[in-house]
Amino acid sequence: MTQRKHILFICTGNTCRSPMAEGLFRKLSAHHPEWQAGSAGTAAWPGQAASPETLHVLREHGVNLSSHESRPVTDELMKNATDVYAMTESHLAALLANFPEHADKVRLVTCYTGNRGIADPIGCGQTAYNNVARQLTTAIQAIIARMEQQE
Repeated sequence: MTQRKHILFICTGNTCRSPMAEGLFRKLSAHHPEWQAGSAGTAAWPGQAASPETLHVLREHGVNLSSHESRPVTDELMKNATDVYAMTESHLAALLANFPEHADKVRLVTCYTGNRGIADPIGCGQTAYNNVARQLTTAIQAIIARMEQQE
């Protein structure tokens, strides 16, 4: 029996890594329409578009996230998520400190790949965003494989 899942990806401003993860997850899990993805930021200013570099790399992957608007992580978002993936250990620590009641569903996005997290590409040029997309693709493929094993 396939379970409904709502995956929440968290970074700082919700304009680069977490929306990229959201878009890539949607594409890579398209064969699981019962799975949903969203994103938010630990210090996000509401209503900001995804960065041009993020939108560019997502377009190259066949993903349109042009309607994305940043949002801060809230208790409601955390409550509605079945799984929450933080980009770095500092995001993970902030989530655990601010939402301890949801600790059982919070992990580092790279928890199944053995990496230490996804560095912020802001200000580092398109190559950095392309590298983040590669890292996120690997991490998300591992997350999807794990979710499929659990079904």
